[in-house]
Amino acid sequence: MKRTRSGSLVFIVTVAILSSGCNRAAVRILGASLAFPETVTNYRAKAHYPYTIVVLTPVDRRSEHYGESIAGTRWKGCSTDPLLGDDAAALIQKRLVGELEASGLFSSVATASSRPDDVVMRTEIHALCSQAVGVLFIRVAGISALKVTLEQNGKVLYDHKFEKVVTDADKEYSGSQVTFIEQAMKVTMADSLRELIKSMLNRFEVEAATWSRTAANHVLQPTPLARRG
Repeated sequence: MKRTRSGSLVFIVTVAILSSGCNRAAVRILGASLAFPETVTNYRAKAHYPYTIVVLTPVDRRSEHYGESIAGTRWKGCSTDPLLGDDAAALIQKRLVGELEASGLFSSVATASSRPDDVVMRTEIHALCSQAVGVLFIRVAGISALKVTLEQNGKVLYDHKFEKVVTDADKEYSGSQVTFIEQAMKVTMADSLRELIKSMLNRFEVEAATWSRTAANHVLQPTPLARRG
């Protein structure tokens, strides 16, 4: 009887340890998913600023930030993601350009600077990955962290690190509870990136009101949307 109870206790403890700390994303079924989801923020700016914002290709520094806690949670930057090669940088640049254009926050969005007064956006990818933790019940989390610097004529206008984690238990999760780990990884990653960009756009809208052109040395006031066109 004692041996049976002892064996049961060891089994329960083992399952609890595995369920809480094992990242099963590495043992997912590769290819068992659709394309990276086209999640959008639907962010529409209340103000319009007469700047061209130039979104440079992000620099992938994820390997330098593995193991770092993200957004004050227990989730950490990791190496497990369903993307290949340089896809992360290209994907993020595309999402940033698309969301900035749709927001109506700036007069135009480009990927290469052509004028001295352009606002240049430099982005470092500190995290874009997913973890799947558990054995009997798996919790999947999408993890994103971007360090963003905005410059104009060599002057830093804004510098901030945006972070977001979305799990398959959160209201921001747009996927199904019954799916392959590979697909849940992509959906939670896309959702975390969407929420991160939404926060970023909101912060840009607030900060842009304080920017000034270096040459003119005066603050540009926002143009109400009703006057656009």
